[in-house]
Amino acid sequence: MKDYSIEEAIEIINSCDESFVADTKHFDIRNVQRIGDLGLIFQTFLYNQLMGIIKQDYNKFRLYFEHSQKPTKDISLVIGINDNRTVNFITVMETYRNQRVRKWAGK
Repeated sequence: MKDYSIEEAIEIINSCDESFVADTKHFDIRNVQRIGDLGLIFQTFLYNQLMGIIKQDYNKFRLYFEHSQKPTKDISLVIGINDNRTVNFITVMETYRNQRVRKWAGK
């Protein structure tokens, strides 16, 4: 089983189009509890610029996107990538943008 690097994950993410269906039952439950707008999540994933990525585990990545409706927040989306290069949404949450963006105090 292949363990994808961050660079490979970005390539796979960028190759996704509107025909892909990537949500799971767990994701659907968490989305309703935390954000509630599946269309917003898919639109964000497909069309918004990826602001950050962290490899969390074997073929599991946390993605950060700016929230299009809340200027102080990001959408944090955890995905898994299978051997056949398909993407599955694992969970989603809103996070404060200042957790990702740090202000430099120097001159």
